[in-house]
Amino acid sequence: MGKISSIFSYLREKQLIVCVVIDTSYPIPTSVRIQIEDLDDTRLEDIEAAEEATNVFYHYTYEGSVDIDSLSDPTIKASTLAQINHFGQTPKQLFLKPHVKRRSYSYLRRKIPLHLLQHCSHLVPHDVQKRSTSSITQIASYNDTIVVAGTNNYIKPPKYNQYLNWGFADRSLRFLTYGQNKLLSTHENLHGGYQIQCVGVSNDGRILVTGADDGVVAVWKIINEQQLCFERALFGHTCKITCLYVSQSYTLLVTGSDDCSVIIWDLSGLTFVKQLEPKFPSPVTAIHVNDLTGEIVTGAGTLLAIWSVNGVCLAIVNTSQLQSDPILSLTTTLYSDWEHTNWFVTGHQSGCVQFWNMIHSSSSSSSYTISDEYDIKPTPEYRLVCRKVLNLHKHPVTALHLTKNHRQLLTGDFAGHLISWKLSAEKLKSSS
Repeated sequence: MGKISSIFSYLREKQLIVCVVIDTSYPIPTSVRIQIEDLDDTRLEDIEAAEEATNVFYHYTYEGSVDIDSLSDPTIKASTLAQINHFGQTPKQLFLKPHVKRRSYSYLRRKIPLHLLQHCSHLVPHDVQKRSTSSITQIASYNDTIVVAGTNNYIKPPKYNQYLNWGFADRSLRFLTYGQNKLLSTHENLHGGYQIQCVGVSNDGRILVTGADDGVVAVWKIINEQQLCFERALFGHTCKITCLYVSQSYTLLVTGSDDCSVIIWDLSGLTFVKQLEPKFPSPVTAIHVNDLTGEIVTGAGTLLAIWSVNGVCLAIVNTSQLQSDPILSLTTTLYSDWEHTNWFVTGHQSGCVQFWNMIHSSSSSSSYTISDEYDIKPTPEYRLVCRKVLNLHKHPVTALHLTKNHRQLLTGDFAGHLISWKLSAEKLKSSS
């Protein structure tokens, strides 16, 4: 090592450029791991420090180390280019100081809220309110404020400061302010002489979709509260429209009908995409689309089914042995992609709230599946397992809502009661 040290001392004094070639066919002692930096800057490290590092990049490959255009000698220029082409290009240095130290896993765990549905066995009622004189059909949250809509009402996003009202004798649709009930506009004959049955609005509040008892779905552009611009009528159902969902994230419109069918429409082109097959044995009572995954959730009588965004059945289950206990409301979790998204909540005629977990069919010990009974092809890849049932409501559960921070689940019933469900204090304390 003394001879090597003297050589580098000489090179530092003379500021010479050295090409070090390492033949990897021979074993290299660890003591010869030398870090070579630009000698033009006289920044050659000592041998002791160089032994601590491993830097075998050839110096010509560093960005800016040589100016090819300034080389006048064709032989030197050609050899320099050959060496650069042989060794490749060393990535540019992006960071001039060390990375920030990673936080511990325990710290991250405290910051991420518990998956409310995954820990549904620890849910307790936090607050019970009488929020409406009629059935609660919609629950939404905006800036930590909870808003609810009653029968034949729909609160309009994105600010939720207006709502739509229908079901009048003149077959009109009306815009009103939420809270003050000030009439903003009245729109008549949107479906001729037929009554509107359900309404949906896109997340940006610019697209309105109405379904009527003639089986027609109409799409409108909301220019302002005083004007609706008709876009297109969608024909595919043969009976009244019972429910619909507008998913702007996936540019989808999903509609359900009393004719037991569910149809997927393209929201941008306003065209037919697919009818979910086979038809359900009973009218469709609820539809929900997960705006994160694109999964379509349908409730028809007591049947709960999960479909991919392409209309392929992923899982199906009979939620009750009583046909008099149909599904009336649905919701899903909007956790990020790397979290668990395979959780679903159903609200029922009997007043119960059920929590479902979709798992792979390989976990099932039974060879029989309900898809065999309804001849669903191909056989669904997953199955639904009920993890928890809440029985606090005394009336049919007509609305469900999971807040964006996933800290509470809101359930509304036919009598106008709103219940907030949160994880128990013991569970939250044990997770901290």
